[in-house]
Amino acid sequence: MYLRQILISVLSITVTISSNAQQLSGIWSGELNAGRKVYDTKVIINEDGKALTGTIEVIGKRDSSKYYFNGYLEDGEVELTATAFIYKKGLHCLPKIKLAADGNKLDGTWGFNPVWGGCLPAVSGKISITQQSKEVVVSSLNEPVAEVAYDDFEGTELVKALKERKYYALVIGINDYPGEGIPTLAQPINDAEKLIDALTTYYTFEKENITFLKNPTRSNLIDAFDKLANTVKERDNLLIFYAGHGIWDDQLNQGFWLPSDASKVSKSQWLSNGTIRDYIRAIKSKHTLLIADACFGGSILKERAVSMNGKAMLEMYKRPSRKAMTSGALSTVPDQSVFIKYLVKNLAYNQAPLLSTEQVFSNFKFSVINNSETGQVPQYGAISLAGDEGGDFIFLKRD
Repeated sequence: MYLRQILISVLSITVTISSNAQQLSGIWSGELNAGRKVYDTKVIINEDGKALTGTIEVIGKRDSSKYYFNGYLEDGEVELTATAFIYKKGLHCLPKIKLAADGNKLDGTWGFNPVWGGCLPAVSGKISITQQSKEVVVSSLNEPVAEVAYDDFEGTELVKALKERKYYALVIGINDYPGEGIPTLAQPINDAEKLIDALTTYYTFEKENITFLKNPTRSNLIDAFDKLANTVKERDNLLIFYAGHGIWDDQLNQGFWLPSDASKVSKSQWLSNGTIRDYIRAIKSKHTLLIADACFGGSILKERAVSMNGKAMLEMYKRPSRKAMTSGALSTVPDQSVFIKYLVKNLAYNQAPLLSTEQVFSNFKFSVINNSETGQVPQYGAISLAGDEGGDFIFLKRD
């Protein structure tokens, strides 16, 4: 007995590894037992530091499925989270799997996942896989979607509706700070270019609707916000990305972006979170998403978001949203950004037609935490007093 999964599915796997160091990269195969059915199972794992990516395939006589996953290795445990089906034939639930390591073999059970949903509580079974090869098969992560079952009418209609709406983006990268007391950065403009490439290659962001500001002054930023306020319509979606210096003022209890003409000895050219929030509130988009890769970026957040499943994602689009995703909370972040690395990586690997920001955040959060030398903890939530009504920004995949 299986639970039908609608549109986008999530799989969580927990692997308990012995104290001996074990290389997970490679090809694993074995069997997954589901009552009277036995499936051949193939798992491909690619290890990048503590981050893991790959695919899982279960093959039966009449039904089978294959899906992508992202994950992480931490303190002897591996957690993998699927991002989308590559194909699905028949009904498949998405279980939580616990495995114990014995050399190059992993044995355990699969069953109900209380966090993400998935299998019904009574559905469970055994799984056993053995490492067949340590070869890293990167090409498997780029194969096209062969077959995906979309049984949800509302989801299909949402894809059609989004194709008729515009996706705008304001992308800001600041490397150069000639002013007193602010060091030059090396990566923001390059990171901004990588994000633009991902948005225009994999999602329905058209280049003519993207404003890219390199080393803008405070006046340049204000002009760009003014233009968006006069251009973006209520049916449209807006993404704002900022990479550059950020600073926190204890006396004012507020965070600021530092434009290229800012000086650390004077606040006259700083751009406050309050001003940014006011412009976001004034822009009459359906959904606005702010992504900030800057020190103290999390100070603009009202609260942390909670997870939601595929059905909830469709409901969330109906409600206006003003959300922010930041590379850290009230802390400093490094110039060399693992936040952007794993954000772009997850946007590129996604194969589902609809992808919520909450799903993006859940997929790459632990990759950032586990691969950050400074202990970055990304944040995601509603922007305070900006008009958020509980919705979420939805990325639409290109055909």
